[in-house]
Amino acid sequence: MNVHQLLKDHHIGISKLRVEILQTLARSKTPLSFESFLLEANKTTFYRNMELFEREGIVVRTELNRKGFYELADRVGAYFVCEVCHEFQNMQMPSIKGRVKSVLAKGVCQKCDEE
Repeated sequence: MNVHQLLKDHHIGISKLRVEILQTLARSKTPLSFESFLLEANKTTFYRNMELFEREGIVVRTELNRKGFYELADRVGAYFVCEVCHEFQNMQMPSIKGRVKSVLAKGVCQKCDEE
């Protein structure tokens, strides 16, 4: 993924932080929250960039317990998330006509259910 070109295509200025955020999302197999990013930026700066990326259709935000999780829009998947340990697990994307923004199933994973 060419992050610099993606930012140029959306007429967004290139900064070290923006590049780092998008590269981190590109490497991830599941949505990430602010705490998952190892950034030298405060929360306000992070969330302003994520709001910009979301407005431009670069990222999709999924909310879980009032906490935002982000993934690249062109890699949106379907996930099961445990309400106890908050771990995401990939699921098969359901066959739905139209454009799917996100699919999130919540419950308790087998590991937490056994504890």
